Amino acid sequence: MIEQFYHAVAMVFDPYALLVLAGGVLLGIIFGAIPGLTATMGVAILIPITFVMDASVGLVMLVGIYCGGIYGGAISAILVSIPGTPSGMMTTLDGYPMGQRGEAGKAIGIATYSSFIGGIVSAIVLILAAPQLAKMALSFGAAEYFMIAVFGLSIIASISSESIVKGLISGVLGMMMTIVGMDYVTSTPRFTFGVISLLSGFAFIPMMIGLFGMREFLTQVALRRYNFKVEQNVKNILPTWKEFKNLLPTNIRGGFLGSLIGALPGAGGPIASFLSYDFARRLSKKAENYGKGEPEGVAASESANNGVTGGALIPMLTLGVPGDGVTAVMLGAFMVHNLRPGPSLFVNHGDLVFAIYIGLILSCFFLLGFGMIGARFFAKILTLPMPVLLPFISVLTIVGAFAIRNSIFDIWVMLGFGVFGYILYMFKFPPMPMILGIVLGPIAESNLRRALLVSEGSWLIFIQRPISLVLLFLTILLVAYPYVTGVHKRKSELEKASKSK
Repeated sequence: MIEQFYHAVAMVFDPYALLVLAGGVLLGIIFGAIPGLTATMGVAILIPITFVMDASVGLVMLVGIYCGGIYGGAISAILVSIPGTPSGMMTTLDGYPMGQRGEAGKAIGIATYSSFIGGIVSAIVLILAAPQLAKMALSFGAAEYFMIAVFGLSIIASISSESIVKGLISGVLGMMMTIVGMDYVTSTPRFTFGVISLLSGFAFIPMMIGLFGMREFLTQVALRRYNFKVEQNVKNILPTWKEFKNLLPTNIRGGFLGSLIGALPGAGGPIASFLSYDFARRLSKKAENYGKGEPEGVAASESANNGVTGGALIPMLTLGVPGDGVTAVMLGAFMVHNLRPGPSLFVNHGDLVFAIYIGLILSCFFLLGFGMIGARFFAKILTLPMPVLLPFISVLTIVGAFAIRNSIFDIWVMLGFGVFGYILYMFKFPPMPMILGIVLGPIAESNLRRALLVSEGSWLIFIQRPISLVLLFLTILLVAYPYVTGVHKRKSELEKASKSK
């Protein structure tokens, strides 16, 4: 094993391999920052390049693209309120408001530093706990995945602080959007109205771009902010020592949570980001600032996003089961190089496994360097006048919607959801619960029906399985916590008032 480790170090620290890895991270950042191109597409497009490379160098490059792509989504989320990747959705909540008040450089700096910490934590978890987490992931069935979805949907109450009713309506509308297309069990068309393009349902990326990007474009045009320009402070990119200490617990917690969620096949970055953001908000003394430009919100989202990278590699390397879409594509790259992930990979190609571990850690350092150097230049984008910036945003939305499936229909979907998002904005319905419903709706429906098929219609399956029961208990606890603490707070205020009299 020691010899394999030394061999891996020699392979990865070869100047050519380091250059390829750095190039992979940079390309990943570019793919992630452009809405619609995503880390998955970056890995898929660049797999053919690995054919002419040594397997270890090629696969390490793909790991770099993966890390860079997940981080890159934060850049467009902060600058133009369009998450470059689905994982960056929660970053828009606080990153974009920070940019609008002239702190885009600081927001990108915090996102970079948090992504670095989350990635390092996930690498440590991958190295130390891969077999154990992989076994745990195998014990998850339909009942557990359904309860994870329900657990995630419980966040709607906490992110709809202004109006829980409007938040719930928005979340239900999002879930309703996901029932369009083929039925998961019977393969019967639902609500397609004879439109062939709707057989596969609404594509997620165009919906997301419409609800965030096109909605922002329509809002700025409606407000006639043609002469509006934000002066950005790009001098203070690095967080202060005090900010570093305050954000470190949030980053470490987000990294661990992202690793845990990433190890569950099919869960992915959006769920990790939602849960990390919600936990951070509940534990924060500044919960009322979340959604208004709170740095902790950016840190919670971005640390969890990059925590998923190491977590998703766990089931792929140890079991040959991809943790998310990116690792599913990477699995194909392993096959191309005549490598089969699983227990035998650690025995027969231990040096390759060590190379991936080292490559993941180095990718985080390259990400940190590129992010901190580029933050000043990225922030300058928001200093452009609106007549220049608005067309730029509109082009990004159209290109991003089209790129995912090369479909004109997806552009119409994006425009439709943009108008819908603008209407929601006018009536003060929060868009994030709708996105939450769109992400978690299919997971909840498909796994609910699978669980009931397995149990022959018995709902007891959700309390008979230990992990499912624990998740149910945590969901009830999280939903009840704000009300219990609210009642206690009101009682204490009444007691103080009566004593003062």
